[in-house]
Amino acid sequence: MKKQLLSILILAAMLMMSAPVARTQEPAAPPDPPELPRACGPERPCKDADGHWYMPADARPHAEANVMSPQETGGPDDFGYTWDDSVAFNWISAASGANTGINNNTDHVGPVDIGFPFKYYENTHSQLYISRFGFVAFNDDGIYRSQSRIPSPSLPNDVIAPHWVPAYNVNGYVRYLRGGTTPNRWFVVEWNRLDANWDNEYTFEVILHENGDIVFQYGTMTYGGGNRMCEDSGIEDSQGLDGFSITGFCNAIGGNHAVRIYRPAPSARVNIHPLHQGRFVHAGETVTFEIPIRNTGELGADTYDVTTSSTWPVSLYHADGVTPLSDTDGDGVADTGSVAQGATATIVAEVTTPHAVSAGDANEATLTVQSSVDTDKRKTVALQTGVPTSFAQVYRDNADGAMSLYLAQPGGQSLKKTTDGYHYGYDMAVAEMPNSFAYVWSNYNWTGSVGTYEIEYTLLDSAGDTTRGVTKLTNHSGATVSTYDYDPAVAVAPNGRIGVLWYRYLYNSSNGSWNYNIYYAILNAGGDVVVPPTNLTNNPHWGSG
Repeated sequence: MKKQLLSILILAAMLMMSAPVARTQEPAAPPDPPELPRACGPERPCKDADGHWYMPADARPHAEANVMSPQETGGPDDFGYTWDDSVAFNWISAASGANTGINNNTDHVGPVDIGFPFKYYENTHSQLYISRFGFVAFNDDGIYRSQSRIPSPSLPNDVIAPHWVPAYNVNGYVRYLRGGTTPNRWFVVEWNRLDANWDNEYTFEVILHENGDIVFQYGTMTYGGGNRMCEDSGIEDSQGLDGFSITGFCNAIGGNHAVRIYRPAPSARVNIHPLHQGRFVHAGETVTFEIPIRNTGELGADTYDVTTSSTWPVSLYHADGVTPLSDTDGDGVADTGSVAQGATATIVAEVTTPHAVSAGDANEATLTVQSSVDTDKRKTVALQTGVPTSFAQVYRDNADGAMSLYLAQPGGQSLKKTTDGYHYGYDMAVAEMPNSFAYVWSNYNWTGSVGTYEIEYTLLDSAGDTTRGVTKLTNHSGATVSTYDYDPAVAVAPNGRIGVLWYRYLYNSSNGSWNYNIYYAILNAGGDVVVPPTNLTNNPHWGSG
């Protein structure tokens, strides 16, 4: 936020050169582009040119004794898993087991037979996939991903990760082994001398037990003299929404210790996502919310009672949106009907906005969903509706990659796609002109052997319709080093001139050095360039961060 405010103030000062007074509007807080490096400092992670987070050399542990270990116990997550770091270290070597063939050219194998039915969250699995990057998963959607926080809804999901870390060489092997007898069978995967660059080499394993418990074991975890790729450890469910991180992202994991993750006892459960939904509405409007109710319990079918609390009227229906919920089990409360173990019942809630409302009026309807098998198992869903004042919001629609403009007004809302799909810009910013909008973002391009980010913009009228199509403000088609323009800020002066300010990073991959500067440009009200992209800071220095 401080960085954005500074950007706006600088823009205002520049625009005052061509106008007596500058008017600014702070852009929406943008997400970080995943490919871009970021400045970092002691104990703070950096991002490299490939989009990977790493800890700089001055933040690395000086000896294995100084490496962070997790707290002794943790959990439960929503499902009920817990973990304990004080269990005995009892290494199982997989050297005699099956070789996965994973190496610097193969990032995963599977499906591999576990050898027994393995219960994980609400599902039971007989096979899994093994990744070079220090995790196993029960599907191969997105399994190529080399780094992630856990839990996360980003693919892959259904992950068990003893040490999820970018590693592109295997100095030893990745093997798996089965052992034990019913009901105490086990399956182990060992990553032996996994090479994670900068002289960092790790040996660790995961053991799946027939009773559903999971053990992470860490052998020799060598931290070299250079940087260290960020890692994470933990578990997550099939949606990536439930689970826990044991050590936390970017925290190094010590060697010669074990962590046991305990599967909870069978019980009734209910899972709902999301637990919060919201809409802008206008007077008299009825909006619908779909609420998926999953039976994640292990005690068979369940019936879930649904009660509501709301100032504005709420009606409940089955998934068709027409059939009202009824009391199927005779307890006096409307319910979902019987939901089989592992199944999902979707209900629809309709919230009606009164006719006598004004901008700023709002309502929160809460729905309590309660198990009939165990009434202590329940979830509360919040459905928020409100009448907005007028504003504009810009964003990238990840469903199709289109850069989008959302216009909210007390009398209704509208959504405009300002680009074709698959555009996938970053760092969106918007400023209001007297009767239109200036919309700016950063967009990735690949030029020959280097990657670039370029600043693009479009002008839209008060209804969100395009008055000037997508135009490049910067063009790096001739770049010989990676050139990243990002984090644009935009402001408009009373005379209609548009100021744009952004950061530029240059990266020379031949020696790993960076150059940082701030650039600006000024456009007229029609979007024509008045002052071309100009280096404001003129920093000639190249360095490592």
